[in-house]
Amino acid sequence: MTVHLTARLVWHDRAWDGHVCDHPSKNVYCVAHQHVREAFRDPAKVEREEKAATLPLVELDGWRPPCSRDPLAFSKIGATTTHEDPLERKALLPVSEDLPPYSVCPSPYLWMREDNFRFLCEREGLTISGPKNPKKEKGWVSEPDRQKALLSHFWGKLEKKQSLVFFYCKDGHPFAEKLQRILIGVSRISEVGNQLYFGSAEKNPTVRYPIWSRRITHDFENQGVRLPYQEYLRDGHDPANILCRIPDSDSFNFSYVAEHLTDDVAVGSLTRLLQSVQAVKDEGKVVGDWDAALQRLNDMLAEVWRNRGPFPGIGSVLQFLGCASGTAFQKQVLSPLLAKGKNPWEYTLAILEGRRKCEQPEYAKSLAEAAERWSAYKGVEPKRKLLALLTRFELSPPQVERIVKHDLRASCNIAATDEQIVANPYLLCEMDQGDGESDLIGLETIDRGMRPEGDAAQFLEKDDICVADDRRRVRATAVAVLQRAASEGDTLLPFAETIQKFSEHLPERRACRPDRDLMIGQADYYKEILDFRVDGNPPTMAIKWLADLEREVSKCLVERIKRKNPPPKSDWSWEKLLLEEFGKSGSKLPPEVEERARKEKAEALAKMYEGRISVLCGRAGTGKTSVLNVFLKGLEQIEGKKPILLLAPTGKARVRMMERTKRDDALTIHQFLMHNEWINKSNFALKLTGGSAKAKPTVIIDEASMIPMDLLGVLFRALEMNDVKRLILVGDPNQLPPIGPGRPFVDIIAWLEADDQRKKYLARLTERGRHEDHDSQALQLADCFLRDDPTVGADEMLSRVAQQDVGGDLEVRFWRDIGQLETQLAASMKKHLGLTDDKKAYEPFNASLGILKEGNKPQEAERWQILCPVRIEEHGTNELNRKIQAKYRTGLLITKTSFGDQEIVWTDKVMQRVNRRMMGWPRDTGMDYVANGEIGLVVRTHDSDPKYLDVAYSTQPDVTYRYFAGMVNENLELAYALTVHKAQGSDFETVFLILPQQAATLSRELLYTGLTRFRKRMVLLIEKDTTVLEDQRNPICSDTLLRNTNMFVLSVRPEADDRWHAAHLIHRTKPTTKHPNGVLVQSKSEVIVANILTDLGLSWDYELKLFNKENDPTDFRWPDFTVNYQGDTFYWEHRGMLGSPKYKEKWERKEQWYKDNGYFDQLITSEDGLDGSIDAAEIERIARKKILLED
Repeated sequence: MTVHLTARLVWHDRAWDGHVCDHPSKNVYCVAHQHVREAFRDPAKVEREEKAATLPLVELDGWRPPCSRDPLAFSKIGATTTHEDPLERKALLPVSEDLPPYSVCPSPYLWMREDNFRFLCEREGLTISGPKNPKKEKGWVSEPDRQKALLSHFWGKLEKKQSLVFFYCKDGHPFAEKLQRILIGVSRISEVGNQLYFGSAEKNPTVRYPIWSRRITHDFENQGVRLPYQEYLRDGHDPANILCRIPDSDSFNFSYVAEHLTDDVAVGSLTRLLQSVQAVKDEGKVVGDWDAALQRLNDMLAEVWRNRGPFPGIGSVLQFLGCASGTAFQKQVLSPLLAKGKNPWEYTLAILEGRRKCEQPEYAKSLAEAAERWSAYKGVEPKRKLLALLTRFELSPPQVERIVKHDLRASCNIAATDEQIVANPYLLCEMDQGDGESDLIGLETIDRGMRPEGDAAQFLEKDDICVADDRRRVRATAVAVLQRAASEGDTLLPFAETIQKFSEHLPERRACRPDRDLMIGQADYYKEILDFRVDGNPPTMAIKWLADLEREVSKCLVERIKRKNPPPKSDWSWEKLLLEEFGKSGSKLPPEVEERARKEKAEALAKMYEGRISVLCGRAGTGKTSVLNVFLKGLEQIEGKKPILLLAPTGKARVRMMERTKRDDALTIHQFLMHNEWINKSNFALKLTGGSAKAKPTVIIDEASMIPMDLLGVLFRALEMNDVKRLILVGDPNQLPPIGPGRPFVDIIAWLEADDQRKKYLARLTERGRHEDHDSQALQLADCFLRDDPTVGADEMLSRVAQQDVGGDLEVRFWRDIGQLETQLAASMKKHLGLTDDKKAYEPFNASLGILKEGNKPQEAERWQILCPVRIEEHGTNELNRKIQAKYRTGLLITKTSFGDQEIVWTDKVMQRVNRRMMGWPRDTGMDYVANGEIGLVVRTHDSDPKYLDVAYSTQPDVTYRYFAGMVNENLELAYALTVHKAQGSDFETVFLILPQQAATLSRELLYTGLTRFRKRMVLLIEKDTTVLEDQRNPICSDTLLRNTNMFVLSVRPEADDRWHAAHLIHRTKPTTKHPNGVLVQSKSEVIVANILTDLGLSWDYELKLFNKENDPTDFRWPDFTVNYQGDTFYWEHRGMLGSPKYKEKWERKEQWYKDNGYFDQLITSEDGLDGSIDAAEIERIARKKILLED
């Protein structure tokens, strides 16, 4: 049992070669780490580092970059680093240390936390005194003697020339939007430096504080491997195939800068590194001796398999049996036996059964206690078999305990008996939901025990080692694949795609390649855990419980749609109530527009009242909240004060729902489920059974587009539907899809739309009833990204954006580089927020946030907001927050205590990151609850112990909530800039939306969501040109349509397509020679037109940009179809809603554009009937006459 090390590196654009970065100021990834961020606060230090770019560290005169502990990781030259006091007091004098080549200095931060002290002492068998203050349970271990004892034990477990060091990056790296952690490489530790101590101002100090980090020097040249991420990025290659992902089940070991790693986890890490290096070799994009690298990794892998042995779990099993020193016994006694070729489990079993005495007196007593328990299990043979089985897996003592004890097992959702687990250990990773304390049991943990390699397989019977395509292994891998797919949005996968994704969970060396026909023949076995639709078209696989929830929800809605509530009494008028609430026409809107808006709202109210299930939906600005408020008022007038259940998916949505409905009884869905015991209180996982069902006559669920399938399904189980008279879902289907599986709200709308009878309960609002919204150019731009049939004016709108020919509530600015972005952002903030650049620039900045000399107005914290699609990158929210804070909070950062990794200080704008129950002050004046997504101001800080800050939120401006220093990272983050995802459910008076040309998170829904977060003004800051807007309009860029679901209609991606879209939600033309996979178009009518053109042998392109007669790239339109035939070009426009005055007006402007630019003679038009029908024969007749020139 060798202990290995993980070491986190700060990202370095030269691959940690002992030099200053090539572009220090552009390395925005390193500032994710607090010690780098603190240094970069000073512009002079940034400038100094920029001037020293590319220089060797050893040549720097008297200073070092803040990351100087890391850049020598793969350097052939040494240098000096400086160790600074890691605690906030900064009272200890820095100490320099000379580092040889290939050295790093990581710190074991987990071990230095008081929060973890007791846990570590119990796990490691340490007898270290507790804190001087016995009540201290959080914060850093502060006493030097305790620090030294912990550090001595941590670093003492490493063995030079034996232990490996695994290098990784977390959060701050170029791939962090998709992968939080990546492996960088591995090497053999050659030296562990001596314990050094901080300096002291005293001449003869009586107390010496130890430096937490130790020098780790490794033998990279002979026994090391590094993945060439930087080389790929530098040369413009896509590194997707070489990225080395760290499994979620191993994340604990790669989270605290320096941490121990066992042989078992090292096996998994080396196996993944092997796969990545093989990809580097196969792609041939970076020169290197990759064969030698592969050989090194293979040698290491064989070694760690040997050290792991066949029974890595003996220590944890012994601890479960009462031997507190079980892990130490395994390390000190059993490992040497294994090295001598003896069976360690047989040796242990002989002691437990009394056939052998323990020869080591320090373990004799505790082993005797274990033997007594083992003896007590004599009549429970399945339990003994289970415990014997668990020795084959590297499980922690808490994991063993919750597997063996039936009540804990059930609470973790492992619904299996001892006998079933013994027969199929993979059940553990298939079912485990964890307990909130110990890690989830991962597939690879079980797989390494079931398929050990090399010396780790000795002492096991041949039948104990499962074959590669053992059906237990195949099913467990399928479960892992489908669980990840669910987390990424799919409720199911095609059978073929499921098998294809096996490689993402089991690397090539340990690949699982099942026989598909055999799986189909054994379908009943797979159906015990999976929903395996063998006869589907195509065959599909899903997690069984998730598929059951999909079916239950759809079945419930199908039953409810058959019934309706009787209408109100005959003299009741929803339109009259609307008039009472909003008055007669008095706005600036034309009377006919107001009339249409009022009529559709009255129809919506009637549908909501009469439907047993109804949906209220509409784009931004159509008045969903107003309709909901009128409905609640009308319901009370009709039925009296009957109970109503108001639910929302997030804490922020709940707060906003209460604000807008003037009610205080709304709940989050999770609160409702928790009250009725549908959530496991230990780990907050959804429970599939065991809760109680309750409801009220009317149930209203707001922001329904944010609800994933698993949450909605469990909610339906928790609602006693027989008691529900009306179930109303409210939301905007154009917004971002849920975080989690499925898109139930969109699927429900599509189901209602597909049938004239069901459509009666779809209350869709289309008219913007307020003048500000009706004429809003920003909302007209947002309309270009609707899920529904697009507006005819989308091309005109984007052309005006390209020309910056906009006004009203929309402003457009373009930028080409980060410097220009910062200049444009600063200019627009000055213009709209009244900011200045003088010495007191912080004063108008504070005023813009509601921080005034006469008192704070936290409700003003949401007056303005910067939004961006990404966190990382120069234009990402992390860097924007840092730079804004540095500009307006410099003095406070220097003179006041800062909190957390982002150095939050007094007056900072912050966002709450998690839902949390907290006591507000003054007592009993607030909600005693802060929701995830709430924005507020730091109104007070306390700089001496105990250090804390107080926050007042915009939704609770008269109440403050206190956060002690150790709570800040978990709860708060800077909020001057937010990602669009985090802003969903919020709105702001002025929004500055930054749109880069490329970002992994971009989608049609993200643009729509970002463009609809404003109340008064939208400032768009677009990189280069309108390409990003044009690209994201394409249905192929829809995240919502990208998802696999099976709620009412099976929607799965065809195997041949890289991207797919649900047939019932979007429309694909038939294949042509030019478009072999067909083309995704926006409407059914366009499919008919395209297919007729194809059948007639005409060549066409969809929405091909057409520039004006002067070929101005900013003045363009998109004909529906550009048709070519025998050298002639025609522009075909299909007009869909000529019955709508607004549509007709926009079409007439587009038609005039064709005339003005000399294209009118080439224009061909067709149209839908007023009822939405289309005459295919007429389309064909027009094409034959106008293009084929037939009579």
